[in-house]
Amino acid sequence: MSHPDAALSDSPGLPEELGGVGEAHSGGSGTGSEPIAAVPVLLLDDDAQILREYVDMLDSIGIQSHTATSAVRGLSMLEDHPEIGLVVADIRMPEMDGLRFASIVRQMKRTGPSPQFIFVTGYGEISAALAALRLEASDFLLKPVRRSDFLAAVRRAVQRVEADRAITSIQSLLPIVARWQATAAATQRTALAGVPSLEEPGTVPPTPAPAPAGGAPAENSPDRLADMKARVVQVIQSRQARDRHFPQHLFADPAWDMLLDLTLAKLSSKEISVSSVCLAAGVPQSTALRRLQDLEQSGLVRRRRDRDDRRRIFVELTEDAMQRILRYLSVISLAQPREQKGA
Repeated sequence: MSHPDAALSDSPGLPEELGGVGEAHSGGSGTGSEPIAAVPVLLLDDDAQILREYVDMLDSIGIQSHTATSAVRGLSMLEDHPEIGLVVADIRMPEMDGLRFASIVRQMKRTGPSPQFIFVTGYGEISAALAALRLEASDFLLKPVRRSDFLAAVRRAVQRVEADRAITSIQSLLPIVARWQATAAATQRTALAGVPSLEEPGTVPPTPAPAPAGGAPAENSPDRLADMKARVVQVIQSRQARDRHFPQHLFADPAWDMLLDLTLAKLSSKEISVSSVCLAAGVPQSTALRRLQDLEQSGLVRRRRDRDDRRRIFVELTEDAMQRILRYLSVISLAQPREQKGA
């Protein structure tokens, strides 16, 4: 919605033409920076001036954008461009506000994960911020938005989009991997059937090296890390499936959801902020912060400040917590594919 202080507070000069609301804008010609990701962005605001500023900001870091001045046009844009992974939406708009728009998008059937959302508003309403948290928004920005804050929020959201797409890719591969493992095991058993022992009579076979305590991985090999990430994804997917069929408040377990999110981040070598951890909990931020404090007092997580931005605080698992979770995951078997009839 139009706002007297809506312009980005430290944005450069605006381009003479936006190119028409609803059109795509290819980045990469601004500052000469390399594109940070192939994640197109939908910019939704009823103020064309603000859209011009957003487009210019994204152009400078090489991100392609689409623009729309109404929620109806935005929904049509998402249907026409399923590759869009991030939506920057104003909250107060005529016909339909940004929160209602996001709720509808969450219910749309898409081939991939639902897009991430960054909400922008000129009105600092607590109710709007809480609603954004419930919609699992990546960020909530107040106008006038500083250029640096806007680009930092976009970069964080793009990282979440890439993580969501990676999880979806891993999930789609799980049945294939399970079938391959079953086939390989059956082939090995057949090949070894009837093979005599090669040990000399009377000799004592060497004692095998003891397995790591609790089933922890012996080494951080790529295959082992991929297996652990697949198991974490499986647990997260099962919890999300449960929440789709039962009222979420009946089984609320924010501490466990935060630990799973931190485990996936650690296995993916990604840093995760306090706000992102709270979003993963799926509960009001005040509740999530209390549970995060409980986890910290239990020695399962620790906080540290970002070296580049002292205002931002990251959260990570302690080594003890990581080993505990890996031991837990080691006893979870990947889902086996159903046997074909007549097999």
